[in-house]
Amino acid sequence: MVLRMVNVKITERVRGIEYAIRDVIVYARALAKSGKKIYYLNIGDPVAFDFDTPEHIKQALFEAVRSGANAYSSSEGLPELREAISEKEKRLNNVDISADDIIVTSGISEGIQMVMAALVDSGDEILLPGPTYPPYISYTKFFGGKPVTYETVEERGWQPNVEDLKRKISSRTRAIVIINPNNPCGALY
Repeated sequence: MVLRMVNVKITERVRGIEYAIRDVIVYARALAKSGKKIYYLNIGDPVAFDFDTPEHIKQALFEAVRSGANAYSSSEGLPELREAISEKEKRLNNVDISADDIIVTSGISEGIQMVMAALVDSGDEILLPGPTYPPYISYTKFFGGKPVTYETVEERGWQPNVEDLKRKISSRTRAIVIINPNNPCGALY
């Protein structure tokens, strides 16, 4: 049996998504193929930039797999990890959050998608720091929302311009995103 590719109609919802970090890859690869030397700075891949996984984490993973801890975990994350996160937030940030209110995801993009799916209805506005991590924009649009960026000031270490933020809050504002540390700037709030 031979399988053939057929033309697939891509939905309007997906065609409207842009992701500048990944969009440049097609052009970069074409340039590389033509012999140009390309330095890929668009994707935050720690291993590619000599930030290896710490040895104690590798060892813990190895030991966990060897001891049989390699099945699916609960969908909201390991209870022990969620409890540890709760305790850390209380100890370091004075934030009292129950482990029952914490969800651990495989990656940040999955987490952003889940949050936006839960919060955004058509026409809702999500306030985002500018510059921002592109998936916040993509998922806001994907679920019918409107991303609205508020200013962060480079001369003040990319801290939010609170007056600009206040001006942009409207009756359609559904959430204000504060990324700590900020991606892509690295600012701490």
